Amino acid sequence: MTATSEHLQVFAPLSWATPYLTSPKWMVCDRERGSEPGEDTDRFCRDTMRANHGVQYWVELHEQPSNPGGKITKSISLVKFGTGLNGFPGICHGGALFTLMDEAMCYIVVANTVVEHGVAFMKAGEDQWRLQLFHGKSAQEVLKGRLVTASMDTKLLAPVLCPGIVGIETDVLEDKGNMMRIRAIMRDRQGKPVVKAEGLWVRVGGAAKL
Repeated sequence: MTATSEHLQVFAPLSWATPYLTSPKWMVCDRERGSEPGEDTDRFCRDTMRANHGVQYWVELHEQPSNPGGKITKSISLVKFGTGLNGFPGICHGGALFTLMDEAMCYIVVANTVVEHGVAFMKAGEDQWRLQLFHGKSAQEVLKGRLVTASMDTKLLAPVLCPGIVGIETDVLEDKGNMMRIRAIMRDRQGKPVVKAEGLWVRVGGAAKL
């Protein structure tokens, strides 16, 4: 998918991100995971973060691999949010920033999983997760084969204004199949880094079960 005129208008203040939005080498999509009929996942980002004048626009981009079937190593998340994310008046809450950084890095994991296993793997068993947990299966058993956040080292470099608009650039630092290390940098309108993070993702139970 390419950027729409609405995307370009909303995120025009992030002029440093415009070349990515308009590049044919970058795929652009609205952040809508877990929003299809019958799905009950990702409610925190889909509902809670958007409630009460929180996140208003959330777009995810990734650079297409140069080779068919190649790994995605770069992505960008663009987010516009209102006063629903403030902590101190006029300042974005640190917890909201941590969530946005985590989700920005997670997008690269999601995009690569879809490339490798298809959309069906991402949705497989969603309707069974709660039932399995109810009947006593451990979270490790239910999530076996999926990459999950293991740790995240985050540095807040400057206050982030709220309401505000930011972009988060992510790069894969290391990919060993069952483990990924990813770096993310949140930038303001001028492109100044305001938050930096490095995250570790590990595959629950080792190799993915197909």
